[in-house]
Amino acid sequence: MGKDYTFIRNWISFHFMGNINNFSYCVVNAASGNLSAYFHNSKNIGIILWANIAFGLVSRLVNTFLIENVNSKLKIVVNCLFMSIGLIGVALSVYVNFGFCIAAIAFVGIASSFGESVILSYMKKFPAELVNGWSSGTGIAGVCGSLFYIAMIAAGLSNSTIFYMMLPTVVVYFLLFFFGLKVPNHLEDNNSNNKNNNTQTEKQSLVKKDQLIEDIDNANDDGGGAEVAPPGETKKQRYIRCARLVWFNAVNLALVYFFEYVASVGGADLALKKDPHNDDFFIANAFAIFSFCYQLGVLISRSSLQFVKIKHIGVITILQGINMVFWIVQAKYKMVTSVWVLFILMIYCGLLGGASYVNVFYLILHQKNIPNEDRELCINYAALLVTVGITLAACFILVMDYTFLASEVPKTDSSSST
Repeated sequence: MGKDYTFIRNWISFHFMGNINNFSYCVVNAASGNLSAYFHNSKNIGIILWANIAFGLVSRLVNTFLIENVNSKLKIVVNCLFMSIGLIGVALSVYVNFGFCIAAIAFVGIASSFGESVILSYMKKFPAELVNGWSSGTGIAGVCGSLFYIAMIAAGLSNSTIFYMMLPTVVVYFLLFFFGLKVPNHLEDNNSNNKNNNTQTEKQSLVKKDQLIEDIDNANDDGGGAEVAPPGETKKQRYIRCARLVWFNAVNLALVYFFEYVASVGGADLALKKDPHNDDFFIANAFAIFSFCYQLGVLISRSSLQFVKIKHIGVITILQGINMVFWIVQAKYKMVTSVWVLFILMIYCGLLGGASYVNVFYLILHQKNIPNEDRELCINYAALLVTVGITLAACFILVMDYTFLASEVPKTDSSSST
């Protein structure tokens, strides 16, 4: 049976919100090579990644533990303000200094992390299938963001102009949340009233939900139902219990993100020999194109949930760890000289990362031993560990660039466009 109008409307809204939520973040990552070079700080490219994610970690912690019960609408309004401050700040930073740029990028990162945490939690009001709309939107954000930046640079636009041009996306994000999303009536009423199970709409909803759970039963066969909270459970005890429920999937996701960011930022930045006399477009803009290739892989795998569901998350983690080692060795020894081979390998890196993301959140949304009232907290734990993984990757990239890869970092930088 086909999806109804409300489902399609919500899928489209979540898809484009996911796109916009991560768009600015992805443009910053694509621009990080040029921004660090402009401020003569190529060795500190890891600081840009760190700023883009570290303060997002704080925002996720705040959302998970301090403002869990604050209205989601207010959170989205605040997030739109963060987005605007970040974009305007990065645009103005070319007239100030690198420190100002880092501060502005922090706001961009806060908006992306906080927005994802809020929306993933808000999705408990909707059918779990809609996570595919959000995840494919966040995946396409990387492709759109990196391709947008490459196109604007190719057109000769300055970094300042590029970031100003992104401001209208904040308005669209706001409108989609407040006027695009519509909470299904049967899910909106379900928590407070279970007396209407005889209505046709709710019966259809339950059938859909049962079918979705059936699909994942073999992947999540824990031999029991939802783990009931013990009587008199304290807040601290609840946090520990929920962490125990999702630790395996969440830790695997964090490791995958650590591996892929070390590869796609730290390794990719130094994967080719820098030759100022080489005017080949693909060589000169290799870092931004690597970003595009990585995001293309993410998009493909994040949109794959309806076709394939991956049962053994740990396999993805191992493969991405091996991939990270390859990119570090490539950064040091430049074994692969073909930029096109490297582009393909970066798509593979994105495929692994996106597959881990969408399957982990799908598993959490369907894990039968997680009570519905604890699902939001469990989702926040996983999202939190994503941020931890990327933050540690940023720190590791800085360590690499100042130690065993220091000889590969260009000693001088030529200014990029402002």
